[in-house]
Amino acid sequence: MSLRRLLTIVMFVALCVPSLVFAQTYAPKYEVFGGYSYYNPQGDSRQNLPEFDKGWAAQFAYNFNHWFGIAFDAAGHYKSDYDGNAHSFAVGPQFKLRRHHFVPFGEALFGAQMIGPSNAPTGTDFVIIAGGGLDIPITRHFGIRAGQVDYVYSRYNELQPAGNWTTLNGFRAQGGVTFSFGGATPQKPVSAACTADPQAVDAGVPVQIGVTPAGFLPKRVLTYSYASTGGKITGTDNMATVDTTGLAAGSYTVTGKVMDNGKGKHQQIANCTVGFSVNEPKHPPVLSLSANPDSLKCGEPSTISASGSSADNRPLTYNCNSSAGRLSGNGPTYTLDTTGVPSGTTITVNCTVSDDRQLTASASTRVSCVAPPPPPPAPTASKFGAIEFKHDVKRPTRVDNEAKGELDRYADALAAAPDAKGVVVGQATAAEKTPKKGSKRTPDFPAERAVNTKDYLTKEKGVDASRVEPRTGTDDDQRTDLWVVPAGANFPAEGTQAVNEAKVKAVPRVAAPVKKTTKK
Repeated sequence: MSLRRLLTIVMFVALCVPSLVFAQTYAPKYEVFGGYSYYNPQGDSRQNLPEFDKGWAAQFAYNFNHWFGIAFDAAGHYKSDYDGNAHSFAVGPQFKLRRHHFVPFGEALFGAQMIGPSNAPTGTDFVIIAGGGLDIPITRHFGIRAGQVDYVYSRYNELQPAGNWTTLNGFRAQGGVTFSFGGATPQKPVSAACTADPQAVDAGVPVQIGVTPAGFLPKRVLTYSYASTGGKITGTDNMATVDTTGLAAGSYTVTGKVMDNGKGKHQQIANCTVGFSVNEPKHPPVLSLSANPDSLKCGEPSTISASGSSADNRPLTYNCNSSAGRLSGNGPTYTLDTTGVPSGTTITVNCTVSDDRQLTASASTRVSCVAPPPPPPAPTASKFGAIEFKHDVKRPTRVDNEAKGELDRYADALAAAPDAKGVVVGQATAAEKTPKKGSKRTPDFPAERAVNTKDYLTKEKGVDASRVEPRTGTDDDQRTDLWVVPAGANFPAEGTQAVNEAKVKAVPRVAAPVKKTTKK
C-alpha cells in the first residue's frame, strides 16, 4: 500500500465515521492498537533502502489519567520483491486530548530498531519515534485510529562498507483499530418523568402525581420536591397528591424535581412537568339509539347501537331491554335475537345511560319483525345422459371412443359442481344376462359397464373416485346412465343396486388387436 493510498483512506474515515462515533466521556485504563504501518527510512545509504509499503503495527498503552499514559510500541515493515525488513520496539510517554467524539494524541518513544537490507547484514541501533495521530471512538470498547504519522530517527552501520554510520531520518504512517478496557463507568445523563392520575377531575377530587427518575447512580440518595400552579400539593417521596378543592375549571401544571446527594459538580438534578385539568360543572350524558336493520324477517338478528356521550368526560354505563325477543350484550352494542317472535310484531328497545355521578339519559328505538319467505325447494338428482356399449361385440363392456365425448362433458359437469356426486348405472339386455352354454361364469355386464365408466372418469379425467358411485339397473339395454346428485339431494336408488368394487374390477381401455393378413 502506498503512502498516497493510506492518506486517502485516512481522509475517507475522518469524513464518514463522525456520524457513528461514540461520545467518550471517560478515560479507559488500557488501550490496545493494531493495524497497518508504512515506513520510509529516507537514509543516505548505498544499500538504497526502499519504502516499506507492507507492514504491521501494535501498541499497548497504560493510562494514568485521562490525558497521560505510557505506550509500548512494536512495528514490522516489509516490501514485495525485496528480501529485507525493518522492525522496531519502543516505549515512552503518550499524551491524549479527549474530546467529545475525537481523541488526538502525541507521543515520544525510545527503543531499538533492527534493519535487514536484502544485500547486507541486519543491524540494530537506538531509535527515537515522535509524532501523533487521531483516534475516533465507535463504542466504549472499540474505535478507529484514523491516522498516525511519526518521525523515526535511527542509524545503521552495516550499510557502509567503510563502517561509517548512516543516519536515517525517516517517517512512518499507521492506521487501524483500537480496543479500550477498564476505567470508570461514564455517568449517564439523568432524567425524570412525571405522571398525573387522573389527568382530568372535578373540583375536590385529588390528583396523584408520580415521578420516575432515571440515570442516577444506584448508591445515591434521592430527594424529591414539588410545585403546582394550582391546589395544595403534599409529598416528599416519588409520589405526591394535589388537593383540588376550590380550584376553578381549567388546566394546571405540576413540576417535580429530583436531586441526589452528590457534592458540588457531582450532584445530579432532573426536573419534569405534568399537567392536569379541573372539569367544568357537571352535565348529564346524552344518548342516541339505533337499530340495524330496523325491519327484518322473524328469526334474523338486529344490531342495537347505543351511542352515549358525556360533556364532562365521565365514564358511562348502559342498561337496555326489549319488549320481545332476546337482547344480549353489555353496551354500547347489543344484539337483538328475534327467534320465535310472531310475524308482524314491532319490538321496542329501551336504553338508559348513566355516568359515575348517577346522571342519566334515556332513548328508545323500534324493530319491525316480518314473516320469512318460504324455504327454497330441496335439490334433486338429475339424469345427465347415457353412453352405449353396442359397437364392440367382442368387448361389450369396454368404454369406446364414441362414449368418450359424453363422458368428457359429464366430467366437466361434476367439476363445475364440486359438492355434487356422480352415479353411473350400468344396464344390460336379457340375452347378455343369460349365461352361454358351457360357460362356468355368469357375466355381470351391468356392473362391469358401471365400473369401467367410473375407471375412465377417475383415471383419464381426474375425477375423485369418492365422488362417483357405480350401480346396476334392470333396464333391457346396452348402456350406462349418468346421474348428477347435488349436495343435499338423494339418488333415486329404487330398481338399482350398488356394485361391489372389491369383486368387479375395471378393464383397461386398450385398443383392439389388429388382424394380420396373409399374402396369397
